[in-house]
Amino acid sequence: MKRQVVSKHDSRELIAEVERSTGVHMEVPRSAQVEILEPDGESKFVIIDGRFVFVSADGGYIPFVGSSEAAGLFPSVTIDEGALKYIIKGADVMRPGISKYDDWGDAGRLVVVREEKKGRAAAVGRTTVPSAQMAELKKGNCVKNIHHAGDRLWDAYRTI
Repeated sequence: MKRQVVSKHDSRELIAEVERSTGVHMEVPRSAQVEILEPDGESKFVIIDGRFVFVSADGGYIPFVGSSEAAGLFPSVTIDEGALKYIIKGADVMRPGISKYDDWGDAGRLVVVREEKKGRAAAVGRTTVPSAQMAELKKGNCVKNIHHAGDRLWDAYRTI
């Protein structure tokens, strides 16, 4: 496993890159420490200020499902109990399984998929429809699953 603590100058640049890639802003001090962890040859985790964990995937950075701080920065889609077993196996989020959703704006935004019972993050995905159209939809794919609990990234983080 490779572990690297990033210099303060490079930290600011990496934080800006993560913010650009995800479309969110993090309130971190200028002195925030940034670590890069590579548990295997494929996975790259960025830990910002010891709180926010992001992973390199989908051509940029996405929040790690196990990081409640990072997941809390994004709009969410809440799924019912019946859909949860499919989502954690990698299925996309279909409209009938969605019980609540935040306003995320246009299609293509990152959202956190949460379980209904405890509100924990189960997956991170990219929306396929604008949130304004959700009320009209009765069926169809709404969120493409990028990263979910129990996937390859989840297992890689557990080795850290």
